[in-house]
Amino acid sequence: MVKEVKWTKYLWLSLLSFGAFMLELLSIFAIEVIFLHVDIQNYTMQQRSIHCIIMVFMWAFFIGVLLLFSRKHYHFPERGSKRDKISSKSLIVTLACFIGCKIMTFIDWHTLKIVGEAKGKTVFQFCAQYLYYIFEVLLVILIIMYGQKAIETLLEKESPIPFGGIILAMTWGAIHFVSRGVGLEIWNGISTMLFSVLSGVMYLRLNRKCLYSYLFIAAGYLL
Repeated sequence: MVKEVKWTKYLWLSLLSFGAFMLELLSIFAIEVIFLHVDIQNYTMQQRSIHCIIMVFMWAFFIGVLLLFSRKHYHFPERGSKRDKISSKSLIVTLACFIGCKIMTFIDWHTLKIVGEAKGKTVFQFCAQYLYYIFEVLLVILIIMYGQKAIETLLEKESPIPFGGIILAMTWGAIHFVSRGVGLEIWNGISTMLFSVLSGVMYLRLNRKCLYSYLFIAAGYLL
């Protein structure tokens, strides 16, 4: 018999997933400065790429440990959970959210993000950046997934409200107001918070199917 899990346990896993983004500080100020002798005041593109590779390994380790812990102690996420097929209406809403995400990235880049990211980068730099993004979106999914589970456990029922996306907006989204280190960036923060809520909606509309949700959210963020 599975022991009942308190909602706060899931909430902590969601917040811990957000905390994994702070590993960047460990990479920059410890690994890169102390061991690689990087001058963080004069970051080069090549050094940025190395930073991305370091973060991929750190995040991969974190995600693996978190999922193993969650599966062992909370039996979540469920393996091979059978849910209803995705309805046409849900698919339309998902596509509308996806289009909304792409409109925001187009406003940022004035083109497709993947095209903008490729400009001025070598193949190695581009691949390193996108590996970084791929694992960043994995953390985004974890924040949504555990955040939604936390609030629904508290309410003792499944909810159509994207609580996971709201928690994502209040954490990962809000930090983008200042994430680039160049002062307060209003649009960057607002757009990322909107993206977060839309991602939460997509997760629900795709019947909480993690793979499908990841693919849509990643495409919305990366392409």
